[in-house]
Amino acid sequence: MTVNIYDPRMLVAAINQVHAPRRFLIETFFRTNRPFDTENVDIDLRKGNRQVAAFVNPLEGGLLVENAGYETVSVKPGYTKEFMPTRPKDAMKRSFGEDYSKPLTPAQREQRALGENLIELDMRVNRLEEYMAAQALVNGKIFVKGKKMDHQVDFGYEVGKQKIILSGSSCWDQTGSDPMKDLETWSDSVSERCGLVPDMIILGKKAAWALLDNEKVQKRLDIRNYAVGQIDIQSTTELKKKGITYHGMLAPSYIPIYSYSEKVLNPLTNKVEPLIPDDAVILGSTEAGCEMLYGLIQNEYALTSLPRFPHSWIEQDGSARYVQLESAPLASLVNVDAFVSARVIS
Repeated sequence: MTVNIYDPRMLVAAINQVHAPRRFLIETFFRTNRPFDTENVDIDLRKGNRQVAAFVNPLEGGLLVENAGYETVSVKPGYTKEFMPTRPKDAMKRSFGEDYSKPLTPAQREQRALGENLIELDMRVNRLEEYMAAQALVNGKIFVKGKKMDHQVDFGYEVGKQKIILSGSSCWDQTGSDPMKDLETWSDSVSERCGLVPDMIILGKKAAWALLDNEKVQKRLDIRNYAVGQIDIQSTTELKKKGITYHGMLAPSYIPIYSYSEKVLNPLTNKVEPLIPDDAVILGSTEAGCEMLYGLIQNEYALTSLPRFPHSWIEQDGSARYVQLESAPLASLVNVDAFVSARVIS
């Protein structure tokens, strides 16, 4: 029995074997996938509290405790559907990296081009998902803007709670500022709101340098026989592949501090920008339960929810073969109280 490598089932199997580039934000916070066989996806937004049980007389009736619970919001995720062509003339000439001594047949070149196009399309979706994760963490909302799509998904960041904007002498690049105190305050606020202990700090480029150059931080680190933390810049090969630099930990919060240098072409501004803005600080918990949600693939060959759905077809006149990749992703914070997004540069 001859296997048709262009069959949707075989293409799905092929895309599942593609080793996606490592994505720091997705792998750190959005580790769970949840499919929806509907056009919209349901976002569960949970906000915790720290109330204790109340004392009552054992001979009296009990006290009703309302479930703080969560709010479920139905939203439309972004939808991406891109395709790339392979034409007969492309299969007639030597492909990039092809061995001169062992030339491929035109059919083999077309199959190779199919794989390369699938990888390219998949990487574009990977970047989109990482971009959405960054938007959710930094802004508390995701902007879905494209062809006949223009809406936003708001997770409910509140200024003064999940969203902090420093000004004046409190900015980390100003004399008198105290980043160590700020980090402790924000860490405590997360624990107070939801009970989770923050275990990750991610800095933008300017925020990282402001922290390293801050006078109070440097003076405290110079005190002997008192453990106030350690600035220990590391950039191993493994971390470098992810665009990450580890900076150490500082008292009294003792949360690992990283900076993330990954950049993408921002579809809203059409400019290459860092995923974590230069002046931003993200503090949060990797146990917050963030999810990657995937809506229905609106293709007659699929009609189900998949992280990726590839499809291939030939023009009726045989002039080209196309391979297409579809996805309906949305990064969901779930527990918004587990995060603080601060802007710390004047």
